[in-house]
Amino acid sequence: MNEDLVIGIDAGTAGMRAGLFNLRGQPRGFCDQSYPTRYPQPGWAEQQPSDWWRALVQVVRGCLEISKARPEKVIGLAIDAPCNILFTDQNGEPLSASLIWMDLRATAQAQMLSMTGDPVLRYCGGDVPAEWPVPKALWLKQQRFKSWEQAAYLVEQMSWLTHRLTGVLAIPLNSAAAKWHYRTAADADSPTGWPERLLVEVGLEDLPEKVPGQPLAMGAKAGELTRQAAGELGLPAGTAVAMSGIDAHAGMLGLNVLAPGKLALITGTSTCQLAQSARPVFDNGLWGPFQDAVMTGEWTLEAGQASTGGTVRWLLDTLGGALPVGEERYAAADAAASAISPGAEGLVLLDFWQGSRTPIKDPRARGTIWGLTPAHGPGHLLRAVYEGTAYGNRHILEKLNELGVATRQIVACGGGTRSSLWLQVLADVAGLPITLTMVPDAVALGSAICAAVGAGAFTDLRSASQAMVYPGQVVEPNPGVRAIYDEGYARYRATYAALAPLFQQG
Repeated sequence: MNEDLVIGIDAGTAGMRAGLFNLRGQPRGFCDQSYPTRYPQPGWAEQQPSDWWRALVQVVRGCLEISKARPEKVIGLAIDAPCNILFTDQNGEPLSASLIWMDLRATAQAQMLSMTGDPVLRYCGGDVPAEWPVPKALWLKQQRFKSWEQAAYLVEQMSWLTHRLTGVLAIPLNSAAAKWHYRTAADADSPTGWPERLLVEVGLEDLPEKVPGQPLAMGAKAGELTRQAAGELGLPAGTAVAMSGIDAHAGMLGLNVLAPGKLALITGTSTCQLAQSARPVFDNGLWGPFQDAVMTGEWTLEAGQASTGGTVRWLLDTLGGALPVGEERYAAADAAASAISPGAEGLVLLDFWQGSRTPIKDPRARGTIWGLTPAHGPGHLLRAVYEGTAYGNRHILEKLNELGVATRQIVACGGGTRSSLWLQVLADVAGLPITLTMVPDAVALGSAICAAVGAGAFTDLRSASQAMVYPGQVVEPNPGVRAIYDEGYARYRATYAALAPLFQQG
C-alpha cells in the first residue's frame, strides 16, 4: 500500500459515493452514504447542504477505513455533482435548502427563456430544460426576491462542497458551459462569458454577480484541503482538491470515451448518451454542443432518455407479488424476459414514462404499451421494456449519425449494465458492440481521474484516462435478430407519430 492514491466522490441524487483508486485506476475501496430528499410540493425537490457534507465526511473516512490506506498517500480528490443550487452568505454558509436538478418549479421560467430565441440557445438544442440552473435562478429572483437580495452568492453543489474543502469559491467550467449557457469563446452571435443579452431580456442581469469565482476546467486544481476540512475527513491538510463536473460527464472520463467514434452510454434511472466532437454540431434534437465542457478545444454532445431503469423499476413495483422482492427480483426479471423471444410477441412499448428528452423533445409524451392479449404475461412486459428503451437509444444513435457523428463503439456503465439480457438487447437493436470497463463505477473513477490531474500525477485528462481505464467484457450484436428488431423499431417510431396529437391534448 505504498502507492499514491486519489479519491473520486460522486454526489448523486440519493446519496454520496466515494471510490479510492491508485494511479493505475485500480479500486482500493468504496463507501456509500445516503441522504434524504424533501418534496414540499408536487414537482419540487430539495436537499439540505449539511446532509451533503456529513455524507462526504463519512464516505471519505469509510474508504480509508475499508482500504486500510495511509491517509498521507492520498494526493488528491475531486467531486462530481449535478447542478443543484442554493443561496449562501459572503462566507459560503447556506441560507437556504438546495433546489436539486429534478425540481421542476421553474417550468414557466424555462419556457420564458426558451421563447426569447436568443442565439446562445443554439448551444443547448434551442430550448432550456426546467431542470437546469438558470430557470431556477429566475424563479428564485421572481418568487423569493427578498432572499435573492439578501444572499451574497448563488452556488451549485459542486462549488459549495469544494469551498467547504478548500475555502475557495470557484465555478465548474463543465456545468457552466453545459447548463449555465456560459461561452468560453465568442462567435458572431454569442460573446464570451455569461449570456448577458439573454439574462437582461428576462430580468436576470445580476446573475453573474451572484455566481462567484472564475470557471475551472475539469482536472484543474481548485485549491488544497484546509486544516479544518482535513481534520474532519481524516486526510492531511494541503491535499489537492481538483474540479470535476456533472456526473455523466465525469463518466466519460471513467469510460475513456474521448475519441471520435465512441459513445458513452450511462445507464440508471435515466440514460445519458455522450460523445466528443472536434467540431460543433447543432440540432434541436440534442443538448449541446458544449464547448470545452470536458476537453479543452473540443465539443461535447449529449442526448438522453428520461426513464429507462426507472421504467423497469416501475414495472417490477407494479407486478408486485409476481416476482421476488429485493435484488433477487432483477435476476428473476431477466429470467422471465429471457424466456420470451425477440419482439416480445408483438408488444410495442414507448419509453416515455417521464416524457421524451431527445431526439424528440416532448415533455407531454407518455409511456405506452400496446399489442396486449391474454397470452402475454410479466415476461413479455419486461422484454418489451428492454426492447423499447433500446429502440429509444437507437433513435438517438441514428440522429447522431445523420449529423455526421458516427458511432462505432458504445462503452457503457451504470445500473443497467447489471442485466446481461438488457445489454444484449441494446447491442442487438443498435447493431453495435457494447464494451464494459474493468471498473463498473465509471463516474467515481472519472472524478478520481480529475483528482489525479489536479494533483499533478498526469499532465492532462486524456493521458490520465488512458492510463486509468481498462476495457472489459464486450457484448457483440447478434445479426440473426436484426430483421426482427428492424421491424420492431419501425413500429416504435410509428407509434409515437400516431399518438403525438393525443399527447399534446393531455
